[in-house]
Amino acid sequence: MELAHGTYRFELSCWWHKAMWTKDVTVAETAALVKEFVDQALAAEQAGASIPAPRYPASDTTVQA
Repeated sequence: MELAHGTYRFELSCWWHKAMWTKDVTVAETAALVKEFVDQALAAEQAGASIPAPRYPASDTTVQA
């Protein structure tokens, strides 16, 4: 969300932990965050790494007989 004084509110939420984190960042900080995220994603792809699947509560992961 863009704020009036030239910063952005960066919000992350985690459905697994039912938590939310908020930080106000400048345009330069936002660009650096996006660049780092993209760089890491590209590096992982080049290394053949896979993105892990979402974790589910144990009751949803039981093996059916």
